Amino acid sequence: MDYKDTLLMNKSGFEMKGNLNQKEPLLVQKWDEEKLYESMNLNRKGAKEFVLHDGPPYANGDMHCGHMLNRILKDIVIRYKNMQGFVTPFVFGWDTHGLPIENQVTKSGVNRKTTPIVEFRKKCEV
Repeated sequence: MDYKDTLLMNKSGFEMKGNLNQKEPLLVQKWDEEKLYESMNLNRKGAKEFVLHDGPPYANGDMHCGHMLNRILKDIVIRYKNMQGFVTPFVFGWDTHGLPIENQVTKSGVNRKTTPIVEFRKKCEV
């Protein structure tokens, strides 16, 4: 017996597959064309500013779920503050103060004590 015919299912044109790898670039392109982020802050022109610096996502090693959680929480806070009436500019920062990347460079074999500081800093930039 074919049970498919016994199920009462809604008929819809909604896709069952997400196909995010195809849809996401189109959404991002549309948001860029509409200047969605810029217009969000333009509507708040002259309002008090709320800045949440966003540091490098993988300064302390490979990407992991903690990075995703951090990014999602920052996004929620920024959207919430914007809805409260604040201007919320996206500011790239280095909220880790450089220490994790310095540790990674040291672990890769660069001796911090014998390497000139300018050369050490250049290795940390890469």
